Amino acid sequence: MNELPSPLEQISYLAKVLAGLLVVILLGLASLELAHLPGATGKRAAWVLAGVCALLAWLGYRRYRRLDELQRQMHGRACQWAVGLVLASLLVVSAMQALGLAPSVHPLAVAAGLIGAWGLGLCITHHKVH
Repeated sequence: MNELPSPLEQISYLAKVLAGLLVVILLGLASLELAHLPGATGKRAAWVLAGVCALLAWLGYRRYRRLDELQRQMHGRACQWAVGLVLASLLVVSAMQALGLAPSVHPLAVAAGLIGAWGLGLCITHHKVH
């Protein structure tokens, strides 16, 4: 029988997810400021930003390896939902742009949409499993 995690574990997990999302948001905002930095400083900042992103990718990979099979399947299904939702959204936005009804979309908005769609997919997958 499936036992639900304790409220403290659930809050801890949610805090980790929100902290991770905050870091991703801050890195996205920092990337917007790179264009405003002068030459050498901008290049160093870009390398630092790339290093931090690589570190986060490595930490995410380590975390994923520690998940059990059910958790991996749930995250995989959530990613499937995210890709499908974002691709459908991009097709609609692209059609609207071609008709002159929508402005261009910033890549960070696409990334934010992908993260939001992944979260929605994880909620849907979790609801179907439990």
